[in-house]
Amino acid sequence: MISLILSLTFVSGCWDNSEVNEIAIELAWGIDKAENKKIMISAQAILPMRISGGQESISGESKNKPFFVVSGNGMNTLDAVQQMQTKLSRQVFRGHRRVIVIGESMARQGVKEVFDTYTRDPNLKLRTDIFIVRGGTAKNFLEKSYPLENISALGVLGEYGQMGTPVEMGLLNFLHAATSDGACPVVPAIAIGMDTKSQDQDNQNEQTNSDKEGFRLAGAGIFNKDLKLVGYLNAEESRAMQWVTGNLNKLTVPATIPHEGGNVSIILYRMHSKIQPDIQSGKLKILVTLTGKGAIRENNTRLDLTQTNNISVVQNALEHHVEEAVLRTITKVQKKYGTDVFGFSSTIKRKNLTLWKSIRNDWEEEFREAEISVNANITVRRIGVTGPALQLKASEIEK
Repeated sequence: MISLILSLTFVSGCWDNSEVNEIAIELAWGIDKAENKKIMISAQAILPMRISGGQESISGESKNKPFFVVSGNGMNTLDAVQQMQTKLSRQVFRGHRRVIVIGESMARQGVKEVFDTYTRDPNLKLRTDIFIVRGGTAKNFLEKSYPLENISALGVLGEYGQMGTPVEMGLLNFLHAATSDGACPVVPAIAIGMDTKSQDQDNQNEQTNSDKEGFRLAGAGIFNKDLKLVGYLNAEESRAMQWVTGNLNKLTVPATIPHEGGNVSIILYRMHSKIQPDIQSGKLKILVTLTGKGAIRENNTRLDLTQTNNISVVQNALEHHVEEAVLRTITKVQKKYGTDVFGFSSTIKRKNLTLWKSIRNDWEEEFREAEISVNANITVRRIGVTGPALQLKASEIEK
């Protein structure tokens, strides 16, 4: 991606009515709360001559970073952009924007008005990912270096992709949920610093985090229908939510095997989700069926997995673990936040429009009180190159 951008910067001619040597190429965009009810907009733009400078170019020293960050404050987005542009000798080009980040304070205040411009400007890409900076500001995140990538914006996309989730769809999904009848947006969260000890805390100290290097994925931020951040899911809960919504392509699932004193791990692929709503005795019931196929990649039990009966034991344990974890996540969202981030409302509307019309006006309460159950169906397709664990003696293996 970077090589393509760089090659374009040296092509003569016009680009979006501007000469290429007269534009600043933006890769990431930040939105923060500012004083006096204003908004701060920050842009992370690349410095092409420093991109290919090797290890020296990606050191933590500001003078060696292959990008720079510029900000502006204003009463709304365009006013802030105008203030930001006065600090630049080149016009900002947003055709290669990959990431939008929102500071936590801004997210908790609400972003309903902020996103108006994103639905009006035909030049803005909807295939862009969006993140919440948990316990920090967007500007602070954009200023950070990342050890494995020249540009921090590309680093966070890489981390998100490693989770097995589709990239470059975040903004489109956010706007779709924001304008739907019952669904609420959910946005992946990033936290500054590599330390995971405090990642489950909803309120982290922004000043403390500003001094840390690097960043990490830290679950997901939940928004209500007013587009205000109301809380977070941790990393495990976030993956469970993504599976329910059908937005997960791979997942490692560990499980303890009862009566075996050990555990196994499976890498799942071909993952699917099916949601079946129904009304029974006047009560809304929803059955979530999760399926996945995968390969055993760790076996710390006495079981010989070449035996069919032992495979069944492992599959049952994995299914039980998944059902408990996903149901726990759904129940947390139901009772604590009351926001439908799973898309249940959309499924009901699509499958039973008459039912949806009868409950749409009280959907938040219906969602809180719905009886939801989870059924998992895990299929072990491969067990690796050996059946039992290698460290076991023949007498210790359970056939």
